[in-house]
Amino acid sequence: MKQLWLVRGGVNGDKESDAIEKGKIFIGWPQVGDISKFGDRDEISEHLKKCYSDYSQKKIVHLATQLNAFVNRFNKSDLVIMPRKFTNVVAIGEVTGDYSFDPADEFFPHSRSVEWLKDSCPRSVFKQDLLYSLGAFMTVCQIKRNFALERVEEVLKNGKDPGPSGFYPPENDPDPDDPDPEVDIQEIANQQIISLVKSEFSGHALAELVAEILQIEGYTTKVSPPGPDRGVDILAAGGTLGLGEDSICVQVKSGDGPANTDVVLKLSGSIAHNQAQTGLLVSIGGVTAPAQKELDNSFFKLRLWQMQDLLNALFRNYDKLSDKTRAKLPLKQIWIPVSEEGA
Repeated sequence: MKQLWLVRGGVNGDKESDAIEKGKIFIGWPQVGDISKFGDRDEISEHLKKCYSDYSQKKIVHLATQLNAFVNRFNKSDLVIMPRKFTNVVAIGEVTGDYSFDPADEFFPHSRSVEWLKDSCPRSVFKQDLLYSLGAFMTVCQIKRNFALERVEEVLKNGKDPGPSGFYPPENDPDPDDPDPEVDIQEIANQQIISLVKSEFSGHALAELVAEILQIEGYTTKVSPPGPDRGVDILAAGGTLGLGEDSICVQVKSGDGPANTDVVLKLSGSIAHNQAQTGLLVSIGGVTAPAQKELDNSFFKLRLWQMQDLLNALFRNYDKLSDKTRAKLPLKQIWIPVSEEGA
């Protein structure tokens, strides 16, 4: 029987681009090793007790449920959704391979092959109930309530979610009392904030927002006018009068797509051209794997802000932003208890 699964690409979305490029889905927990020899959740639970002696029984069962699903319950032709964490899109694919363990991957050794049918499907095509399901705490879980599978198949065919009433009256749902996994309120809130940032600060406006944040953090900034930027959107310098040694060239990419190697090399060239010390790439769509490798090779010269980094900078400086900026981005801090399953 065909199933629909949610699989996340890392806590910070750090495996999403690799998954898309390699046609795979990956999960972490490298400490558990190869678990292909364990046939069910109970066997995996016993193994996990040896790997994580400090875990509670509840947490062991929670993790075993996810690993068992990934190893033993996924079937070829099942559909999988991978939310692109810091964008307004998700990737939808079809499982094509068996479980595989790669000991050479020290962070995400567990994988399955996937044919990505849509790698950038807008979240906006889904009804709110499915969006809540995509905000589940778990790294791996089945999404099945309210005809989720059939609706995702409709999205693949027609680009539109018909909602549960598009199939049968809601009272005919075969599992009306089957609850979705616990929702991660922070993740849902982050997605709403991301949507707001992208709608209110698209294009050149995002560069102005980044410049305002840098100003609050002590930099004197110069923002390039709209249009071709030649590899730099913002010049930022610390110290009195902005004449300190801490000088930065900033390149801002506001699109959903990841920045490629050319963007990184262009920023490197701008650093030399402007006689700056360092460069900051702000790319809310992340970067490609080759671009990340180029950034890693320039550790002492380049830094990357992805969407979460931008949100972190925004949150720590929010109360100092201008009234105009806060009016476009009205936020309120709340405190919520942490779920053990979400830890």
